[in-house]
Amino acid sequence: MHWLAQAPANIALVKYMGKSDEASNLPNNPSLSYTLPHLLSTVYLETSPLKKDIWEPLETPGTEPYALTLEGQKRFIRHLERLKQHFQYTGGFVIRSTNNFPASSGLASSASSFAALTKCAFLALSELTNQPMASIDVQAALSRMGSGSSCRSFFAPWVLWENDSVRVLDLPYQDLIHQVVVISHEEKATPSSEAHKRVKTSPLYAERAKAAEEHLKLLLDALREQKWETAYRLCWREFQDMHRLFTTSVPAFSYQTKASLEVLDTLQRLWDTKGDGPIVTMDAGPNIHLLYRQDQADLANQIKREYFVGNFDVL
Repeated sequence: MHWLAQAPANIALVKYMGKSDEASNLPNNPSLSYTLPHLLSTVYLETSPLKKDIWEPLETPGTEPYALTLEGQKRFIRHLERLKQHFQYTGGFVIRSTNNFPASSGLASSASSFAALTKCAFLALSELTNQPMASIDVQAALSRMGSGSSCRSFFAPWVLWENDSVRVLDLPYQDLIHQVVVISHEEKATPSSEAHKRVKTSPLYAERAKAAEEHLKLLLDALREQKWETAYRLCWREFQDMHRLFTTSVPAFSYQTKASLEVLDTLQRLWDTKGDGPIVTMDAGPNIHLLYRQDQADLANQIKREYFVGNFDVL
């Protein structure tokens, strides 16, 4: 027997950084994200005669074999075991998974992959145990136990995550154009899980939750009033605040590279010149996310063609 499920990545514009409860992956502050339906993780589950679960790459014709680190495989298997316990199921599975974008490089592959695994496991375990399918809210809450931000990948497009509550917000800009400038395909040296712990050593961390809550209020106001430039400036300040936590932690670390900073400088100059442009943000990685309004489609193509194609991959 086998089952298949997919889930999208999401990009936070107000970041959650640091956990109030490590065991439950509850955030220290609220976050606002936008769901990215073209960046997908796929999980395939197949029953196994063995009692233990194993992970294998899901082979996709025409693409490079998907690689998951040994630690990544262990996290996946631990999460499936957690879901099996929820259903009181003891059988084994072969887990196969893949992404259509680089993993562990700051593109929210953990969020999409754990959401996809949770969705697939609920399909499988509900059928195998003859139990009713749980609500999306229940699935999202259990997915959060494996990867905090994965709870946002069950909803779209604008998602507010606060404490143990995840909900869709009715905001303008329901169909943004998303691009990500891939500065590096490499796995990042400091995993997000480690970053969440280390930022608590930063002298700036004590004020982080208060600042994030203020940014959230201002950003929601800007989006509701369709003040695009204000939203751009708030999102820029927000991701820069997050990255300052990294560089002031003990020991300090950074995801921004020389190439990242050059691209950010280019984008800032474009905004200064044109008086318009994309919302820009970075996650815990070197890569740069751009969100454009639908009426900026020509601008999005122009910027991609003139500044990025030939220098970087753009997803």
